[in-house]
Amino acid sequence: MRLSRKNSISVFIFFILSTLLFFSCGTKAVQIQVHRPAEINLKKYAKVAMGDITNAKGRKDAHAKDVSDSITSAFFETGYFEVLDRQHLQNIIEEHNLKLSGLLDADSAPELGRIIGTSALVYGRIQTDKYDEERSSSDTWKDSKGKSHKTHYRKGVYTLAVSIKILDIETSQIVATKNLQASYKNKTRKTDGTAPKIDDNALYTSCLNRIKADLKKLIAPYKKMVEANFQTDSKLPETESALNQFKIDEWDTGVSLLEDAASKPGLEPKVQAKAYYNLGLAQMYSGQFDEAIENFKKAMILNPKEDRYVDAVKTAKKEQVMADKLEMQQRDN
Repeated sequence: MRLSRKNSISVFIFFILSTLLFFSCGTKAVQIQVHRPAEINLKKYAKVAMGDITNAKGRKDAHAKDVSDSITSAFFETGYFEVLDRQHLQNIIEEHNLKLSGLLDADSAPELGRIIGTSALVYGRIQTDKYDEERSSSDTWKDSKGKSHKTHYRKGVYTLAVSIKILDIETSQIVATKNLQASYKNKTRKTDGTAPKIDDNALYTSCLNRIKADLKKLIAPYKKMVEANFQTDSKLPETESALNQFKIDEWDTGVSLLEDAASKPGLEPKVQAKAYYNLGLAQMYSGQFDEAIENFKKAMILNPKEDRYVDAVKTAKKEQVMADKLEMQQRDN
């Protein structure tokens, strides 16, 4: 399958100029931004209803509300869903004279589903919500003037773990269950005195933000940076020229230069293998997976002792699977 670079559902690439680095091993590393598919395919659910998040005891408290707000924001910020938060749902319940008592979860979802139609309900429970702190002191030590001292330490760790369930409201079937966990720590110290207090609320906030970021990757396509290591060789000046073209987003011109390098007559097998590998790498990250795999295999034949060519074939196959999954998730969106 060949995906056009200009197609909105294909892998999108741009190069960060400041991240081009030379390495002594004869490669040039380029940071590339690519699209990745969501782990959970929620494409069929245009609406997402936010149910209740409870604490470990099954109750709603301030932290449960914080987690609920973070989850709501995660869905909203993806831009893929119409998010029905608790207030929206309450309005719907009152408008249709529904009598939903207690928590909004799997038990109460079917009645709500008859009103709002095809949608997903998100609810869950905080499994872990704790701050642990340790205090310790060093052995007595002496400074350059012979004066004795002791250093005192604090080490704090905040851990937050949330179990999330996503339910198809119409069928009452669980679509996905995910456990999201984050842990952040900090240390303070002071000589001859009590170590400063650690801001555990800041650690808690960091945990909330991490869970929110991880959830966004689970429920919607996202972007990430990957590193592509092109092989350099004095007999392949086209590689440098091609990468310069990539820097100004002239992708087709760059690939053409790498094609010229791979077809140059008289190259030593190991050098030509590098040319085919570089061409395959550029093709892989432009969505030309079949062509990339073919050129990686040519590199393997020319230099069978180079493990990176074998790894490149495996990577290209994985990239193709992810690109197909991404296309399915983004189709008609």
